[in-house]
Amino acid sequence: MIAERDFGDNRPVTWVGSFPVYVSTILAAVHTLTMILTAVAMAMGAERVIQAFVFSSTAVVQDLSLWQVVTYAFVHQPPYLLFLVELYLLVAFGQEVEKFLGRRAFIEIYATLLLLPPVVLALAGMLGFPSVFAGSGALHFGIFAAFAMLYPRAEILFSLQARWVVGAFFVFNAIQCVALTDFVSLGALVLDSAAACILVANRKFGPILQLPKRAERPARAPIKPPPKPARAAESIDPILEKISRNGLASLTAKEKSQLEKARAELLAEEKTR
Repeated sequence: MIAERDFGDNRPVTWVGSFPVYVSTILAAVHTLTMILTAVAMAMGAERVIQAFVFSSTAVVQDLSLWQVVTYAFVHQPPYLLFLVELYLLVAFGQEVEKFLGRRAFIEIYATLLLLPPVVLALAGMLGFPSVFAGSGALHFGIFAAFAMLYPRAEILFSLQARWVVGAFFVFNAIQCVALTDFVSLGALVLDSAAACILVANRKFGPILQLPKRAERPARAPIKPPPKPARAAESIDPILEKISRNGLASLTAKEKSQLEKARAELLAEEKTR
């Protein structure tokens, strides 16, 4: 049992009886509903309706069918047994990611994993590499990778730790994509797995992708102007006071020299006016 972490909004959105309902639970219900709707549309022969929600880089770039960057993940065509595995990854492990990081962080991670592959594929389509993509396999495997990043040593399958299980599943899925020459799905798998690990690591351990800061130069001390030399005329007041008390004969040679210097300064200032 994984211990809960209190980050403010890690509690369930609501309860159904004694069953807690998290965002991951609601998303699983939405995917289940859209899987049923896809099956009904296929039975009715509404293939064109289904294709309108599948991601197509040509449709997104040329026809501006921008809704496809979201709806592609909710098209489960045809319904397949591994879809139940996807739901389990989302409900069981997505719930633990949501408990640890909080509801808002989980939604941000899910939205990033949802939008990243179609955005990259749309850019590739603009460069002349068109693609078609549907399904939520890479998206929900990314949630599983996020769990393994949070709890790498959690024993989840026959006492195997999560980090080894997610690594084995990733390698198996990658080999399967290569064998089927499905490089679009392989690219989505790599993108979502890497993005999930980076996003969780940034939130768990602090920023790991950041530019090095430039070393700041130490602030220079302000340069003080050199002190102005004292004017001789400003320091003769004591000498004048001595002359008024005792007469000129009472001055020493140094005081007479200082008095003469002050007189010369005053005469020089008068000439410059």
